[in-house]
This record gives sequence, C-alpha cells and structure tokens, in this order.
Amino acid sequence: MPDYSHMSQSPERQRGIPFPAIALLFVVLCVVAFLHSPYFEIRQVRVSGADYLLEHEILLIADIPEKSNVFLVPTKEIERRLVATPRIREARVDRIIPDTLRIHLEERATVTYLPYGGYFIDIDEHGCAVAVSEAITDPDVPLLLGVIPTYVAVGERVKPERSVAIGAAIGAALVRQKIPNLSEVDVTSLEDVVIRTSDGIRVLVGCLDGIEERVRLLDSILASVREQGTPVDYVDVRVEAKPVIRVKR
Repeated sequence: MPDYSHMSQSPERQRGIPFPAIALLFVVLCVVAFLHSPYFEIRQVRVSGADYLLEHEILLIADIPEKSNVFLVPTKEIERRLVATPRIREARVDRIIPDTLRIHLEERATVTYLPYGGYFIDIDEHGCAVAVSEAITDPDVPLLLGVIPTYVAVGERVKPERSVAIGAAIGAALVRQKIPNLSEVDVTSLEDVVIRTSDGIRVLVGCLDGIEERVRLLDSILASVREQGTPVDYVDVRVEAKPVIRVKR
C-alpha cells in the first residue's frame, strides 16, 4: 500500500471559515432581525398641507399596508399614488424613525367654480378640473360665467380652453390677493372681462394682460369704498393709472 503519511492538507483547508467572517455574519443577522422587529412597525401617519382633502381620504389614496416596516414601506410608490389624484400637485413621504410616516402635500387650489350639469366644477389656475362639488363651499372664490363647457374631465383642461384658462387666471389673481365677497368672473368678452361682487359692485377689468396689478388696485379701492359705506355702481380699472368709480344715485 502506498504511504500517504508524508502528504498534508493545505493550510487553507485546515483553517476553515475565519472567525472575523463569522462575527460579521452574526452582526449582519442581528441588524436584519432588529430592523424587522415590531419596534419599527408604522403606528402613526402625519398629514400636512391638506386644505381640500380630508385626512382619511389621503390615507385611503396612500394605501399604506398594515403593519408596514418603516424602512421597507415603498415611499416613492405612495407618492406616485398621491400625485395621480387631480387635486394633489406634489406629495412627499418621509420616514420618522422609529414608527412614523409623514405625508406632506401641495394641493391644486380652486380659483373659480364652473357650473356644469347641476354641479360645480372646481377649476385650478391652469384651467384644469380638479374636483366636482355639489355646492360652492368658499364664498370668496368666484363663479365663472360667460362660457359653456364643451368638455369636462377631472384632471384635464376644460374646453373651450382659452375662455376657461383666462377666467381661471383672473380668478387665481383674485384669490391670491384674498379679495373677499367675490361673486362672479364673466368672460363673455375675453377683452373686457367683468367681475361682480356679492355686495352688488360691478368691476370692469379688461383683458388678462397686467391683471395682477389691476387686481391689487381693485383690492384697495374695494376696501376703501366698503369701509366708507359708499354705494358704488361700478369700478373701472381697465386703465390702471386712471381708475373710475361710479357712485349709485
């Protein structure tokens, strides 16, 4: 029989798995087990930036799985679901360790209401339909008149686009200025738009160009005549440098 006693195994085979590798594997397994522990289950969702949507509606859209791990919850997917809602412009979902998600929204504001089929379409500043309301819920947001909608789909621009877009842009300027007691924006003539207030004042504002400056002027005029209790028939701000106020007789 041949003698193999002179042959020995290589040092690598004798050593086996090094201790540092075993220690590293143990540490990794401990970390994984810790991160997947119930300590990191989501127990609270905070919502901010919502003025139109209710919290339970937002949570329904977000569709966060029950007992989700705060590290594993798909935040980008939740954000995509939220921004697919026409009312929501932007959404950000943040993790707050150990057990909280924070949802921050930027909504598309309603700048005018458009009557349609017995309801009111909420129009944003770009002329898009963002919601449907049974009634006007904000008395300081004007009604859009002088246009008959030919196409309405929530999340899309309402047609005829030009008339609705001009009315929406003027409505947005009024809402940004926070002028109270607005009633209507009438775009029957796109070059000679008329605004009416709920206290019976007719305002001639002209075309869309330069509307921000004329709206600021209008705000100061309305505040003054209301404070003084002056019975006004109409206000003409079509020429910003020469506003006209006609008092009722």
